[in-house]
Amino acid sequence: MSKTSGKKALFAEGNVPPGGVCLSSFVVISSGPKILVGKMSKPDVWIERFFVGPKFADFYSKSGKYMLPARHLAWYESPMEAAEDVIKEQLRLDVPTSKIALIDVQSHVSGDVNNKDEPPHWDICFVYGASLPGGQARKIKSMEWWDDLGFKPKSVLMPEHFTRGHGDVLEKAGIIGKQRKTPGKQAH
Repeated sequence: MSKTSGKKALFAEGNVPPGGVCLSSFVVISSGPKILVGKMSKPDVWIERFFVGPKFADFYSKSGKYMLPARHLAWYESPMEAAEDVIKEQLRLDVPTSKIALIDVQSHVSGDVNNKDEPPHWDICFVYGASLPGGQARKIKSMEWWDDLGFKPKSVLMPEHFTRGHGDVLEKAGIIGKQRKTPGKQAH
């Protein structure tokens, strides 16, 4: 087992990784060769409504970097329910569940698993895709908690243009970087 503790990932009282674990749903909304991204505004709204940690919200907001529509899961919530909520609550869009597809599941570890003083944090990411027709994409409005919300060409976006590790999620899913996929398209 490389880079692991050899412990079963059973999250019960007294058996949670010391650096914490986050379960998150990301939603990649595409319109043609572009994806919907924005910058965090009003950190207090993100803390209260979208489960962003108070320790980090101000930093993300001040970074001036992009984020995907995303949030952590609530207790007992499915990743799909969280993705649907992101679309309805963060973006104020009406996208039928049948048009939302799981495109990737990822595991990211931040830090050194052998460092007992600063244990690593573990993120498990559910990445969903949905496509909007051009007419609906042009009607997107930026809510008060977003700055610069809009469709940007995938071809010019790089991981370093994003905060919160969202660029890494996009790159690992093959949406930005060398091997790009079209979000919302399912393999047959």
